[in-house]
Amino acid sequence: MVEVLSECVEFNQGAFDTANNRKGGNFTTIELKKGDGTPEDKLRHDPTDEFAAFKLANLEGPGVFGVFYQNHRPTKNQLEQGLIDSARARTKGASDIDLLKDTFAKMR
Repeated sequence: MVEVLSECVEFNQGAFDTANNRKGGNFTTIELKKGDGTPEDKLRHDPTDEFAAFKLANLEGPGVFGVFYQNHRPTKNQLEQGLIDSARARTKGASDIDLLKDTFAKMR
């Protein structure tokens, strides 16, 4: 998910001035853990820590910018492809029409 911040100049002018360097603000980006074992690495953000991500997301706006949470898991398409592959293995790669004919033959 990507959150896009857009200032409404009509009703909320200056809403992001605290993050705008040109207006005296500070655009703060999240430093991600590198796993290098240095003391500074303990202060960096772990994007796999869901609780820490929620804490960052609840900071007063505009907050900080960067990757809050990252989870590597299979996509919907990958999961569906796994189901398709296992079904094809069970049917020994038979075509769709052959499977239909076989199903109708069993119904007689």
